[in-house]
Amino acid sequence: MSLESAKAFYELVISDEDLANRLSEAESEEGVREIIQAQGDFDFTQDEWKDAVLAGAGVEMSDSDLEEVAGGQQWSGSNDPIPAPPPIYLGGIYVTLGQ
Repeated sequence: MSLESAKAFYELVISDEDLANRLSEAESEEGVREIIQAQGDFDFTQDEWKDAVLAGAGVEMSDSDLEEVAGGQQWSGSNDPIPAPPPIYLGGIYVTLGQ
């Protein structure tokens, strides 16, 4: 298992809307695993996936930082909500593709 594998899969997910949709629509963790395995030789843990997503977003956060912001809301400096596409839930972390 490796962080490099997780990062490679993250790059694939953000570049392939169909794959992102299939992952989003998976009804179980086993369904997500089957989709990942069907994409090739990807082997990573949930923690490696979380690290890859955060690295892809240019974010470095500790576990305690993540716990503090879990369920938080984006703020744009005004009271207007920030429109964003629906997130994809993958391996314990939500991934938002594009803005």
